[in-house]
Amino acid sequence: MLKEFKYNFSLTKPIVYRVILIILSGLLPNPTALLISTGIILYDLQKNNIRNALIVFLVLLLFSDSQSPIFSNSGKNAKDIVLVLASLFLIIKGKISLEYSYLKYFLAYLIIALIGLIFVNFNIIGLQKWFSYGLIIWFLPVMLLLIFERGEGLFFLKQMIIIFTLLYLMSIFLSRVSPAVFAQFGRFNGIHRNPNGVGIFSALFVMNLFLVREKVEMIFSKKFFYAIVSIFVFAIILSGSRNSILALGIFFVFSLFRIKFFLGLILVIFIALGYNYIVIAIEQVVLAANLEKELRLNTLSYASGRIYIWQACWMEIQNNYWLGHGFSYEEYSKWDKAYHKILPMLKHNYGNIHNSYLTIWLNTGLFGLLAFMIGLITYVIKNQFKSKWFVPLVFATIFLAFFESFLVASLNPYTWQLWFAFFMVAMSVKKPVSRIDENPEEDTMTEEIASMDKPY
Repeated sequence: MLKEFKYNFSLTKPIVYRVILIILSGLLPNPTALLISTGIILYDLQKNNIRNALIVFLVLLLFSDSQSPIFSNSGKNAKDIVLVLASLFLIIKGKISLEYSYLKYFLAYLIIALIGLIFVNFNIIGLQKWFSYGLIIWFLPVMLLLIFERGEGLFFLKQMIIIFTLLYLMSIFLSRVSPAVFAQFGRFNGIHRNPNGVGIFSALFVMNLFLVREKVEMIFSKKFFYAIVSIFVFAIILSGSRNSILALGIFFVFSLFRIKFFLGLILVIFIALGYNYIVIAIEQVVLAANLEKELRLNTLSYASGRIYIWQACWMEIQNNYWLGHGFSYEEYSKWDKAYHKILPMLKHNYGNIHNSYLTIWLNTGLFGLLAFMIGLITYVIKNQFKSKWFVPLVFATIFLAFFESFLVASLNPYTWQLWFAFFMVAMSVKKPVSRIDENPEEDTMTEEIASMDKPY
C-alpha cells in the first residue's frame, strides 16, 4: 500500500505545488492572494490544462468556506472571478456542449428565482449569487466532459481524491498540534473551522468515493481505497457531527437493500412523520451507551437550536408565501432580529437557517421550492438504475440538507459534490480513462511525471 501511495502522490505533485503556493499567498494582503490564486488557474487554462484548473478551483471552494484568513484570503475572493473567467474560456474555445448537463432540470427554478429577485427584492448580491448558481450547474459537467473525453478521467479522479485526502490529513495533524484553532470545543473543525462543515464534506466525499469506484474500478486497490475512506470517516467522528453519521448510515443501509427512489421517498416520509418518536428512541440508546456527552444529548431534542431558527424562518415565509423574498434574502440580518422578542431562545448566527428547503422557500417561495425538488426528483428517477449508490447518495444528501443550507449556495465545498455525482452516474463517455503514462502532460510550472509504473 505504501508503494501505491507513493505512486499516487507523485501523480498529484503538480497540484500539491499549486495548493502550497495558494496557501502561502493567504499570508499576503488580500489583493495579492487574489492575483496569485486567479493567476494559477488562468495559467493552467492558457496551457489547456483543464484538469489542473478544475481541481485547483475545487480546492479554492474548500478554502473559501474557512473562517481562517490564511485559507479564506486565497479562496473567498477568487472563486467568483475564477468561475466567470473559466466559463469565458470554455465559451471562447467553443466548448459549450450541454451533453450531461442537468441545467435543464433546474431551469424552471432559476427562472422563478429571477422573477422573485426582480419583482420582490432586487439586490446586486442576490443577482450575483443567482448567476453563479446557474453558471456552476452548466460549468462543472462541461469541464468534466472535456476531461473524460480526452481520456484523462482516471488521472483527474486520482488527483482530486488524493489532494483532498492530503488536505484532510493535514487538518487532522494540525488539530492535534493546535487544538485551540483546529479543534475548538473538543470537536475537529479542520480547514473549515466548522465541525459541521467537516462532517458534511466528509460524508459527501465518502459517498462519492463509492460511486467513483463503481464507475472506475481500477482507480485504487481495495486496501488503499478503504484507507482513504477511513480517513474521512475518522474526520466525521472527530467532528462529532451527528447528522453526517446518520447520513452515512442512510447511504449504506439504502445501498445494502438496493432501495430505489419511490420506496426511499416513502421511508423518508415515515421518518419525517415519526421524528419525535425517533428522537426519543435515540435519546434512550444514547443514555444506555453512556454517550450523552460525546453526542451532546442536551441539544438533541431541539436540534442544537435549529428548531428556533426554523420557527422564525417559517414566520417570515408567511409574509411572501408563493414567490419568496428574493435570492440571498436569508442573509438579511434585519428579518430574524425581529423574532428575538418572540423567540428568545433564537441564538444562531444571522444568515444561516440550517435548512436548505426552508431557505429555498424563504428566498424563492413555494413555486421555487417545488421547481427545485421536481428538477432533482426528475433527474434521480431518470438515472436511478445506473448505479446502486446513486439513490442512497441522493437521499443521504437530502437528509443532510434538512439540517444545513448548503444546497441554496453554489460556490461552497458541498453542493458541487452533488453535481459531480450527477455527472458520474450518467457518464458513458467512450474513453473515460486511459493509461496515465500514455500521454504525459507537459507543464512548465512544475515538472510533470514523464513515465510511471503501471497504474494500480
